[in-house]
Amino acid sequence: MPPRFRRPEPMATFELVPDDERDDAPWSADRDEAGADRPTLRSRAVQRWGGLSRKGRAVVAAGTAVVVLGAAAAVAAPPLLDARGERLRAEAVRGLPGAVGNLSEPLTETWELPAGDGVVATFPGGLLLTTEGTDAVAVDAADGGEVWRRDLGPFPTCGPQTFFPHEQLRPADVAVCLTGEADDRTVAVLDADGAVVGERPMPAARNDPFDEPTDGADADAPVVVPAAAGAIAVVEGVTGATAAWPGDDVPAADTLRALRADGWVDPTLRLEDALTGEVRGEATLPLRAEDLQDCGYMEDGVGEPTLMTTPSVYASPSFTALSVCSASAVLAPDGTSLHLDLDADGAWPQPLPGGGVVVAGETSTVLDDDGSVVATVPGWLIPPTVDDDPHGTYLVLTGFGEGEQGLRLTSVERDGDEEWSAATGEFSGVLARVAGTVVVQDDTRLVGLDAATGEERWVRDDVLDRSADGSDAWVAGAVTDGTRLLLGVTGGEGYRLIAVDARDGATTWERPGEGYLEGLESVGGHPVTFSGTVQGLG
Repeated sequence: MPPRFRRPEPMATFELVPDDERDDAPWSADRDEAGADRPTLRSRAVQRWGGLSRKGRAVVAAGTAVVVLGAAAAVAAPPLLDARGERLRAEAVRGLPGAVGNLSEPLTETWELPAGDGVVATFPGGLLLTTEGTDAVAVDAADGGEVWRRDLGPFPTCGPQTFFPHEQLRPADVAVCLTGEADDRTVAVLDADGAVVGERPMPAARNDPFDEPTDGADADAPVVVPAAAGAIAVVEGVTGATAAWPGDDVPAADTLRALRADGWVDPTLRLEDALTGEVRGEATLPLRAEDLQDCGYMEDGVGEPTLMTTPSVYASPSFTALSVCSASAVLAPDGTSLHLDLDADGAWPQPLPGGGVVVAGETSTVLDDDGSVVATVPGWLIPPTVDDDPHGTYLVLTGFGEGEQGLRLTSVERDGDEEWSAATGEFSGVLARVAGTVVVQDDTRLVGLDAATGEERWVRDDVLDRSADGSDAWVAGAVTDGTRLLLGVTGGEGYRLIAVDARDGATTWERPGEGYLEGLESVGGHPVTFSGTVQGLG
């Protein structure tokens, strides 16, 4: 049911009615006939928003309204309507990934974390976990105030770390911290209040696959990193074997044989309960010849370039992944294998704002949190950085192999039907689906597309200007209040925070920042920048 608004006389009573209005949805006035209090604004906003069809949401989000005033049937859009629509949009996005408070006025830094290891995990209630020296410290993202501090011992490494903006809304109930020297490690589990749930001594281990096995750890020492849900990720079989970079006339199969002759062993990823050691799940990553095409290489300027085959380990709140070149093995926090046969086309898992994971590639597979396949979508599924419709259509990049002119952004219904498709040039990503608009970065332009039809609403070619030194600019992060989109634009010297109205692309405000912006995210509904230090905005 579309939202309705009432004003005191002499203002007219009116309705927003999209062309596919639902007539069967209930509506609650300010008070019922018995005089009972109405539902809260948030519950009413969410109920009304959820009751709208997608076209209806686009109409409300864009602030479109027609008011009939008396017999003259004059058409107007009063400021009060826009304010009420903005309020409705803000309530509808509250609690979603990337949502923050009002962005109508410029934000400034209100707090800054002291030099440390940055944010290593997030807890419920907008708490950021960082480390300082031997301490783990929890900080309130609202004001930067220290909530608790716990001495863990030397060299603490804590997690699970968040690698994607969507994961800031998946805070950890517990954090796992590894401490001590390489040959004398201890794993500790902390709850959100800073209490130590338990500890366990660990054998010699490395924190990172790229670490040399020194300081007491032998060459066969596994790599151990903190993972989600009170687990640790253990990677065994990191050998450091390599082979010459294959030339155009060298078959990949020959290179793989040379790699195995140098001592290559297919690595194994294992999730263990951090305190008991119980194995939750395990996966071995078989390296194939076709996977080598995406390997990096090293060169010293003297001999031939050599393959980079050191595994990468990502342990986030959503999943733990082991990757070598284009091959990956992925485990859910409970140890369930999410996907073990990723194609060698650059496929990579990403968490979805509405829950679950997408293994994105030229064909994308959507997985539920338990690892079951929800959908298979032709094209590269791209979750928007911020999304006010996380359970809406999939946004997919199609047209590979047809050159830049053949690339298209396509909106696909959950049942597989195509809703719309729009041509895109040098596509860089989907920044947002907000206020009825899909905002796309297309090389040096920002483009706003109608979320319901794919038609172009607006274009900005002045936001991603190249800096004075010729460096490209790009969007390092984005947050929204439901109407406006705050973009962190970086490149060259310094960065800019730019708030634009998602409906028409107009700049609301802009201000410069110092340093290199690594990210702009929402933590507990509060905007936070990452630029060498961690700063809260307000």
